[in-house]
Amino acid sequence: MDFKVATELEYFRAVPWCAKRLDRDNLWVLPIIRTPPGDAIQGGTAASSDQFFLKTLNTPETVAHLLATAEMPDGGGPASQQPVDEVNVFLAIGAGVMGFKGRAHGAFLAGIFDFAFIIKLGTEGAGAAVMKPPPVVTSSLNIRYRAPLRMDPEGRGLAHMRIVVKARSRQEAPAKRLVFEAVMDCEGTVVATAEAVYVQPRPRL
Repeated sequence: MDFKVATELEYFRAVPWCAKRLDRDNLWVLPIIRTPPGDAIQGGTAASSDQFFLKTLNTPETVAHLLATAEMPDGGGPASQQPVDEVNVFLAIGAGVMGFKGRAHGAFLAGIFDFAFIIKLGTEGAGAAVMKPPPVVTSSLNIRYRAPLRMDPEGRGLAHMRIVVKARSRQEAPAKRLVFEAVMDCEGTVVATAEAVYVQPRPRL
């Protein structure tokens, strides 16, 4: 495991409610590696071209910590050629993403959902070991905001609010449509839900 990924895993395991989600036998930590500010993005991870999260928002005031894990099918492992059942993206976010009166900006939450879906796309078809999304484009992204995400709801003086996004896919006709659903929560409170549809673009004549 990459040192940076291992460090992020250690950070979230120190958070009790996150640790419960990480203590599973069929869990695999995905190789989503962020680079220090100013460095070029390297490697071939599923989201390696997404500089918005891996580089631009890679600051202590925005997304200070980021970890992605996959729920492997029964009997599967990192080398399995089966798509994973579920992807979980853990984030620790800072005051730089606030919108109205100490709440996380809704547009930022939309970006988190899109990022989680990109990672889930990377596990479709060829299995988690490949981590390469198919050639599709976003057709729609629908979000339902359920509760405000307050940066420090209980006045505990937290520097960062920790959240997790659970992303799953489902089959839907026609075959060219890839439909994904996700739930964002914070310590058991559902903040928002989302659904996205990805389609294969038509080749140019």
